Amino acid sequence: MRKMKKFISLFVATAMCVGMLSGCAASSGKKGDGNDATQVTEKTDGTNSTDEADNKDGDTTDTVASALPDMTTEDITLTYVHFDNEPLVQYLAEKFMEKYPNIKVEVQYYPADGEYNNTLLNMVNNGETPDCMMILGNCDFALSNQLLGDMAEYWEADPENQNILPTINEAKMGYYGTDKKYGTPMKFFPDAIYADMAVFEKMNVEMPPTDWNWDEMINAIKAVTSPSDGIYGFNQFHSLVTYYPVAADPNCIGEFGWDGTSFHMENWAKGVNQWAELVNGKYHAPFFDTDENEAWTGDRTAWAGSTGKIGFQMDAWWTYLNLFDTDEWKQKGIEFVPYTTPVVEGSGSKNVFGVLDFGGISSGTEHPREAYELLKWMGWGAEGWTHKLEGYKTITAADGTPIYKQSMPLPITLDETVWAGIKEYYPSATKENPTEEDLKYGPYFDDFFKKCINVIPFGDTQIPGFVNFIAEAYAGIEDSVRIDGKNAADYASELEQKANQYNQDALAEIGQ
Repeated sequence: MRKMKKFISLFVATAMCVGMLSGCAASSGKKGDGNDATQVTEKTDGTNSTDEADNKDGDTTDTVASALPDMTTEDITLTYVHFDNEPLVQYLAEKFMEKYPNIKVEVQYYPADGEYNNTLLNMVNNGETPDCMMILGNCDFALSNQLLGDMAEYWEADPENQNILPTINEAKMGYYGTDKKYGTPMKFFPDAIYADMAVFEKMNVEMPPTDWNWDEMINAIKAVTSPSDGIYGFNQFHSLVTYYPVAADPNCIGEFGWDGTSFHMENWAKGVNQWAELVNGKYHAPFFDTDENEAWTGDRTAWAGSTGKIGFQMDAWWTYLNLFDTDEWKQKGIEFVPYTTPVVEGSGSKNVFGVLDFGGISSGTEHPREAYELLKWMGWGAEGWTHKLEGYKTITAADGTPIYKQSMPLPITLDETVWAGIKEYYPSATKENPTEEDLKYGPYFDDFFKKCINVIPFGDTQIPGFVNFIAEAYAGIEDSVRIDGKNAADYASELEQKANQYNQDALAEIGQ
């Protein structure tokens, strides 16, 4: 079934810093991202369909096999380990086995917590290596423990991979500074800067344009802030510190000005200084679990995003369906609509920020071609996404909640039929029979979907050595600027040298 190869762990996993690194200030009172396991029931009212045309390159699912080695006709078993939505993945596995009846798929779900990577390592050391897997956060864990196999042969021969989020190939995501394709994005959650239309209306401030630039965002934050009304300009889950280098430099494909080979910290410094000025200027809502938050809301553990008293909530995409689109939020009178992260005017940058969860095939699999196909089916492939849309329409959790409310990502494929199916879940002014809600909120979603595809992810997912740099060299720097009044530019050169050294050390460790 798979090689019983024993991998020697170069590093046993230390405590993981999952998705919350340099600029990712979490708001601890908020609900999670909904990757939890649920029991399954299925509706019987049909599956998803759409009348929209397919992507301009044609139906990719019919042409993939011609560019790739043939799939085996022998009876084999593949194992897939993940932290995705459990009932959906099981549904996808069943559909995969229907297409390939000679392949048995075993899926194993583990929560996205600190034990996920330890569980993977234990499986490997016990000779139970999965054939393909999702990677939780830090790429160093998978690389240093030699968990991932090179799938460049399949990736580069697969024409479907030319019809995906463009920055995946442009930034060579998953190559990790090598000539080998060890990982690739599986799930896509663009960051959204949610503007509360109700607050803007209350404050008689015009909503900013959806093709806004950085200065327009800053000006809107300041314009909507009103201390006398208890209104703050913004609250953050992810941070301006992370956003600014991507917004200011078209060559930046990662945090801290990462360009694929080295860091460039000058824009990081500008972002930190501006963020500190906004926080100290009282444009940022009071932080969670503070006396200031209690004085503002009456509850020190209240989440600012639920108050209806902020202009912008900087957050991840999953927050819309599992919070902002619920009856509870609508009854609060909160009207959040999404904006992509802005770019600095004149910079030439077109990239925006977002969350990407990665995956890869195992270095120990005996069936790399088939493991690659299963990974694509579960992640970015158009055919797998067609079945995901069916699952989102038909599968509910045990409490009756549709699973699409539990952290449904946006597609990585650019297949137009798939995107048309996803857009059905959101307001749109282009619907044939638009509702009042479609006409009011839809233009913001329509423009967001056009702009969100040039995505750049967190550093830990794609830059070897980044997580150790954050833990050992970076900790406390932002506080020294915000609290102690330091100038971030004074730290830039030294941090740049250290970050580059951590990257080189990590590459040397994996033999690159």
